Amino acid sequence: MKLIFNKARVILFVFILSVFAGCGGSGTSPELSGYKADLKIQIQEMTNVLFGGLYSKFMSTYVDPSYINSEGGMDAAMLEFSNAEQQLLYKDLKIAKNISPLYNSSKKQLTYVNELMVKPITFKLINGKWYMMGDWFNN
Repeated sequence: MKLIFNKARVILFVFILSVFAGCGGSGTSPELSGYKADLKIQIQEMTNVLFGGLYSKFMSTYVDPSYINSEGGMDAAMLEFSNAEQQLLYKDLKIAKNISPLYNSSKKQLTYVNELMVKPITFKLINGKWYMMGDWFNN
């Protein structure tokens, strides 16, 4: 039942994103092509860090600092990032690396969505660096 709910949630999310982002991700602008290439490299780095068990480094390097602050700091955010979630995120990132994201140019966000993923993964460009948004960590 939970799997059906998650898939329905992903489908709804994709629909809403496509409406608000004008079916983003279908454009071929040089800006978007560069962003996708940058994130493909970064996602590989992220999976390497997760595979190496460097979870604190992962959070401090790749996750939106405002999410970490909202959780009460790195220690509190790490307590919420269980071993099961670490494994799920690793699998989702491996899928994301091989798909094309949806692009929201007004928010400078790229969202990776796929029916095989547990949750969509959204990255936001903040001060020239891509960060994974904290909504993946929220249940």
